[in-house]
Amino acid sequence: MLALTPARARPRTGSYVQVTEVEYRLLLSEAAVGAGAVHVQQIDGGMDPHDLRIRDGSSGRVFSLPLLNPGQMHDAVVYMRPGVYHLWCSVPGHWKLGMHAILRVAAH
Repeated sequence: MLALTPARARPRTGSYVQVTEVEYRLLLSEAAVGAGAVHVQQIDGGMDPHDLRIRDGSSGRVFSLPLLNPGQMHDAVVYMRPGVYHLWCSVPGHWKLGMHAILRVAAH
C-alpha cells in the first residue's frame, strides 16, 4: 500500500532515500531501501521545475509528490511493500529525456 504522511525531519526508524532531480536525471541516494515507512526527500537541483511520481511495480498504484521550483525541497513518508518501484518526473517530455529511476524495496 502506498500512503503519505508529512515529514519534517529524517525519521529515527524506517528507511531514507533522497531523490535529486536535475536535467534530465533522477539521482537516488540509495538503490534499495527496507520495506515500511520510507522517508523520501525530493530536491529540485536543476534549472527547471520538476515533480516526482512513484509507482509500485506490483500493484501499479502511483503516489505523486509536488511540482517543485529550482532549489526547493519536499519531504514525505511513503509506506512501501517489498518490490520494485518506478520513479519519474511527469513534466511533459522529461521521462523521454531520461528522468526516471528504479528503487528496490526489500523485506526486513
